[in-house]
Amino acid sequence: MLRRTAADVLAILAVLAVIALVVGQLTGQPVLLGYVTSGSMAPTLEAGDGFVAVPAIISDDIESGDVIVFDAIELQGGGLTTHRVVEITEDGYITRGDNNPFRDQEGEEPVVTDDRVVATALQINGQVVRVPGLGTGIEAVRDSGEKVQAAVAGVLGLEATGPQTLSGVFISIGLLLFLIVFADDIRGRQGRDRTRNRSRFGDQGIDGRWVALGLVFLILVPANAALYAPTGTQQVVLDGDDLSGGTTAGDPVETQLTAENNGLITMLVFLETSHPDAELSRTELPTPSGGSAMATLTVTAPPPGEQTVVTISEHWYFLVVPPAVIAWLHSIHPLVAVGAFNVLVIGSVLTLVGAAFGFGQRRVRPRRRDVSLRLLIKRLLR
Repeated sequence: MLRRTAADVLAILAVLAVIALVVGQLTGQPVLLGYVTSGSMAPTLEAGDGFVAVPAIISDDIESGDVIVFDAIELQGGGLTTHRVVEITEDGYITRGDNNPFRDQEGEEPVVTDDRVVATALQINGQVVRVPGLGTGIEAVRDSGEKVQAAVAGVLGLEATGPQTLSGVFISIGLLLFLIVFADDIRGRQGRDRTRNRSRFGDQGIDGRWVALGLVFLILVPANAALYAPTGTQQVVLDGDDLSGGTTAGDPVETQLTAENNGLITMLVFLETSHPDAELSRTELPTPSGGSAMATLTVTAPPPGEQTVVTISEHWYFLVVPPAVIAWLHSIHPLVAVGAFNVLVIGSVLTLVGAAFGFGQRRVRPRRRDVSLRLLIKRLLR
């Protein structure tokens, strides 16, 4: 019985690890596990190595020597980068790859600010907790998956669908099947043993409440980090003494605003400004996964010796319900929209786990000699 329970616990940990990777990919915010694709951090992290990633929203204050995952602006064309903090200044963090001779900021990369840090690599006794080959395996699976996606997209006529969107669909479907098979196997063994589902990890089964709690934590932490990390304000400054050629006081000046989405789920971005002389061409920007959306800000040019400062606020939401619903919730208050998303996630997790495991004390009747779902799937795939 103890051996069987230990196997169940290990299986649950494996499921949680898979979910962590999937959620991290979908939200663009590494959670629990991340990996590097270059040798810039060697020998600490070789190309393809994984590491334990702690989301910035729950990590401790960053210190010199910490390895962080941040949203680079110029390095390798921008995107998530894993480098070490070598100095902390008033403006932010100075970073460098352990295998690089120069600091990132000696090139065109600006100082890393807190709002661009998405995770911190877990270190024990000053050493990064490394998972050898994790990234190599994930990349191999991803490459194979992209070939399958291309073939399936051609058959289904989905050529216009981006590969990242298809990746999110296939990953989500695969994870759902994995969870269904896993839950069916656990319930089957519980039925054969005529046990009761009363304790967390005891010899009487696995309590679905703890499974639900783990899932909610793994999903909501990176998801909320993905919502709050880009949310904030930006300023557009027009100086009457430094206007572009041919522009005079009173002329309209246009500035392009761009929202970039590094995750695998389409986001809905709201832009707002209270400046009386500013006008936005669009206030709602559906931003596809791995893509961007743009809006134009039009402001009247100030006279010489004066400046016009326009503050623009951004609010990001996952586009998982109709935009009109999100817009209505956002109009009440941004926290209401975020809260509604969290309630939706919690409700979905509870429904899934409740259907698979049940909650509380419940007697499981012995299974008859029927064929398990896992065996059916195995036979189908032969």
